[in-house]
Amino acid sequence: MNSADLASLETRGDLAYRSILTYGRLEGKWYKPWEVFSADINGWPGDWEGRIILALTLMAQATHRPPAFLDDILAACPAHFNDKGYFGQICRPGLVHEQQLSGHSWFLRGLVEYYRWKKDESVRAMIETVARNLLLPAQDNYACYPIDPADRQAARENPTAWELSHFQSKSKTHAETVDTGCGFIMLDGATAAYELLGWPELKELIGVMIDRFRQIDLAATHVQTHATLTATRGILRFYELTGERGYLELGRSIYDLYRTTAWTEHYCNYNWFGQPRWTEPCAIIDSYIVSTWLWRLTAESRYLEDAHHIYYNGIAHAHRASGCFGTDYCLGARDPFLRPKTYEVYWCCTMRGGELFEKAHEFCYFTDGDVLTFAQYHDWTGTVGFASGEVRLRMDTGYPYDGTVRLSVSASASRAKHRLRFFAPPWTRPQACVVKLNGAKTASALRDGFIECETALAAGDRLELDMGVFFRAVDTVNASSLAGCHSFRHGPMILATDTGEELYVGRDAVFEPEPSGRARYRFKETQIVFAPINDTENLTLADHNRQALFRADDGRFALKY
Repeated sequence: MNSADLASLETRGDLAYRSILTYGRLEGKWYKPWEVFSADINGWPGDWEGRIILALTLMAQATHRPPAFLDDILAACPAHFNDKGYFGQICRPGLVHEQQLSGHSWFLRGLVEYYRWKKDESVRAMIETVARNLLLPAQDNYACYPIDPADRQAARENPTAWELSHFQSKSKTHAETVDTGCGFIMLDGATAAYELLGWPELKELIGVMIDRFRQIDLAATHVQTHATLTATRGILRFYELTGERGYLELGRSIYDLYRTTAWTEHYCNYNWFGQPRWTEPCAIIDSYIVSTWLWRLTAESRYLEDAHHIYYNGIAHAHRASGCFGTDYCLGARDPFLRPKTYEVYWCCTMRGGELFEKAHEFCYFTDGDVLTFAQYHDWTGTVGFASGEVRLRMDTGYPYDGTVRLSVSASASRAKHRLRFFAPPWTRPQACVVKLNGAKTASALRDGFIECETALAAGDRLELDMGVFFRAVDTVNASSLAGCHSFRHGPMILATDTGEELYVGRDAVFEPEPSGRARYRFKETQIVFAPINDTENLTLADHNRQALFRADDGRFALKY
């Protein structure tokens, strides 16, 4: 399936608002050309530079607004390279620096996306130089990446092949940590470079990297989940480039391990396997992309359900009122409250927001011949390219607050019948859904989690449906979360209440919808209001303290923060 054509796509509503909010933040203090090259003080060469180039390149294409400083940043890069044409130190022969490789993955991604957009040959030359001088020489190092704890300790005491990620604290609220496994973030940049360049030696290197990565016991080694999920994106890209099914199965197994062992109750990550200290939007964004990607590759709707949960809960809460992204405590790991830890992670996560919102634009629809699939719902207008011709469409939706979807056709060069597929997740009522074409009921069926109908799309046509969304209680999703707890949901959205004290609410509690129509509910016994954690009218502030998990009795949670 092909994703949406960004060149003709214009979004409105929540997605447009969030995108512009973040785009503006990405041209703020930390992302000016005179700041970018001196901002990193923790030894991640190429990381800051790569992330902002990638973010601005993608946001420009999604929003159709030229970035203010991107060209200046790109033009300044060569002046900051070492003699071999990349950022940071030149290691002695046989030694590689894990954080340098990790950072240059983002640099390669940014350059590749910019080259695909602008076809600038000087940018392609930078890609080739980094691949040839930094990446390819690391093949033997990746083959012996230390995965046993004793080997890792030896490598720290006497680096011979790897200078591993070092302990560091990046802000006043960021405890001293080490990003175990971050060298495999380079699978994302390496596969992007291979997709562009097609070098056989890059393919060989990537095979070595993946073989070593699959040998790591991710949970026992406490590998960083951001590194894991970014590596998984590289593995899935490599599957698409090679067609070797083993890579798809590896990507599935890694993602399933993540979602069953390192998920919070609001669909964010434990920053390391087995260590629920805080979340990290970099990983949350990766999980959104990976889950949607896995759905596209497998047609299994469970992955798409995950993507909706991640977007409307984890991502939405991590997205702050200023447009930045920040970390939260791990809901459900130790207590029932959802609150920020580091309000903004400007050195990495805010920049990842650029790729997030570009992907949300891409995922507005998918085409395959004359089949049009709606996997996620946003307000947009765009020209959809079918095998039989182009059709100009407008989507208006009330999702996730209600299940209404309306399609309007303003122009059509296609006379063929099209199969339209609308994702109907488990929190909707597709069996009761009536699809109307120009006000009259038209035949539809529920297949594999999608409401399907067949129709020509002529100028002036209007298609309408209402899948409905409903209120419900859901038990905790992670087996290691607090026992006996549940959350309340409206559609995919978790509901929470601002409170300083624990509130005890059973699954069968009576709630009354407020007339606002924004999925707000009043708990009848106390008149306390429960509202979605994703609402743009109530974006996360630094002092937010929302209770999102509940149980009926007054047993005390163990508060450990």
